[in-house]
Amino acid sequence: MISQDIGLSSEVIKILNSPFYNLKTEVTSLEYAINLFGLEKLKDIIVQPAYKKALNESLKGFETISKRSHEIGLVAEIIANEISSSKQGMFYLTGLFHDAGVIILEQNDPAYAELRKDRAIHPITLVYLEKEKYNVTHPAIGVLLAKKWGLSNTICNAIYLHHHVYSTYRKELDADSLTMVSVLKLARYLYNKSSSGFDINNSVECNLLYQNALEELMLDESTLYTIEDEIRDTVL
Repeated sequence: MISQDIGLSSEVIKILNSPFYNLKTEVTSLEYAINLFGLEKLKDIIVQPAYKKALNESLKGFETISKRSHEIGLVAEIIANEISSSKQGMFYLTGLFHDAGVIILEQNDPAYAELRKDRAIHPITLVYLEKEKYNVTHPAIGVLLAKKWGLSNTICNAIYLHHHVYSTYRKELDADSLTMVSVLKLARYLYNKSSSGFDINNSVECNLLYQNALEELMLDESTLYTIEDEIRDTVL
C-alpha cells in the first residue's frame, strides 16, 4: 500500500537515511527497510510521514510550524531512547502534532501570532490568556484534531497537558501518559534552550515545567548531557 504512494514512499526512505537513524548502509527500497527494521518498527516509522502528509493537505499553514514540530518530535524520540520506553514512535508523533491547534487559532485571528510570540517564555500563562480571549486553548483544539486523526489517548493526554503543572494531573493519568507528557515538556524545553533567540533559563514558567518533567522521568545530570549532545549532533 505504501509503495503505491510515490511521495510517501520517498519520504519514508528519506527519513530512514537521515542522520537520526545513522545507518551504515543506505536504504533504497521499502522491502530492504522491512528486512532491516522489521515490520512492526517500520509501521511506526511509516505512520510519521503519513500523518504529516495528511496535515499538510488538510491544514493550510501547517508548513509554518512543521519544521519546529518535526524537530521537537525528534528530540522527544531521543529522550525516549534514553529512558528505554516501549512506546518508541509515539513520542515523535506527540512532538510533531502537539502544536497543531496553533494553526487553527492563527487562521481565525491574525492577532493570535503576536499574542503567542509575546508569551513565548510564559507557556502556562499563554493557555489562560487563550481561554480568556477565545474560550478555548490551542492544546484543547490539538486534542480534537488528534482524536479525529485517530491518535492514541496517551498522545492526546500529552498534547492537552504539556502546558500544565505536574501536580494538577499526576493522580489522574496512567503511567504511559505521565511519561509521554513529561517527555514532551522536556523536549520542548531542551529544543528551545538550544535553538531559541530568548533566554529560556530566566523563564520561571518554562523552568517549572522543566522541573516537572525531570521529577517524573528521574533523569540524572549525566543523562541530560548525553541527550543534549545528541540533540546538537542529530537535530539542530
